[in-house]
Amino acid sequence: LMSDKGKTVITLGYFDSVHIGHRKVFKSAKNLADDYGARLTVFTFEGNLKSVTQNSKDKVIYTDLERENIYKKLGADNVEFCKVSKEFLSMDKLEYLTLINKKFDVIGYVTGSDYRFGKNRCGDVEFIKKYAEDHGQFLHVVPEVKTNGEKVSTSQIKELLKNGNIEKANSLLGENYTVTGKVVKDRGVGKDLGYPTANVIIDAEKHKLKSGVYQGKVRTGNGEFKAVINYGPRPTFDLEEVVVEAHLIGFKDDLYGKTIVVEFEKFLREVIKFASVEDLKNQLEKDVTEVKNNG
Repeated sequence: LMSDKGKTVITLGYFDSVHIGHRKVFKSAKNLADDYGARLTVFTFEGNLKSVTQNSKDKVIYTDLERENIYKKLGADNVEFCKVSKEFLSMDKLEYLTLINKKFDVIGYVTGSDYRFGKNRCGDVEFIKKYAEDHGQFLHVVPEVKTNGEKVSTSQIKELLKNGNIEKANSLLGENYTVTGKVVKDRGVGKDLGYPTANVIIDAEKHKLKSGVYQGKVRTGNGEFKAVINYGPRPTFDLEEVVVEAHLIGFKDDLYGKTIVVEFEKFLREVIKFASVEDLKNQLEKDVTEVKNNG
């Protein structure tokens, strides 16, 4: 870990889906950092924390790259991803805070009320509060966000995504769910039909959406375009490999090799196996018209 001097407010948490509860933590942290003329640092874990700590098959909503982009958009100057190693996770709670303070010139901490850290999750906000008082720092605890009396959680959002309930998921995420990736070469079938698509292979660690056709947007270096997005595995490839195929409405350039951000707004329909290419083409035409007319 390289040392990074310069006073900083540090926000502690995994913030895996960066949902509206997490965003509240970021907003408070950013405001405090601004008040003190300090930087904002996010101290988080890389990769899939649950698969290591709970040995679960659970996937992540956002990859580290996607999370970092969102954190920066929310005002983070600095993102520190800790390796999720056995040593790191078995660190005592005091050791953990000592490490952070060796690395950063911390003026204060911002966390959610349920933040836990250190060996067997024995560190909590009470412990940070005491540590902060002893070191002339502050701790700001952000209360959890509830919707319909229920705490907003990443697992709740995963369930919504799995069921294709994208609009509800987006409202809890605080912005549209996205997939970021590099556009890969493809069979060119869409192109032959007059509906060229930009295809992105989804990171294997990423939690799966319900397969289907979605309305959304694609952000490219040339701006933002409405899109009809096909999400799901395709029998032509490895069945496992989930691909996003986005047809950008009114976009003509080639995006091959470029990184794009695909935003999902609304579930349009199930994926259908068409009897003929003609049928598929007619359906694509309908999809495009529907997306054009929506908003």
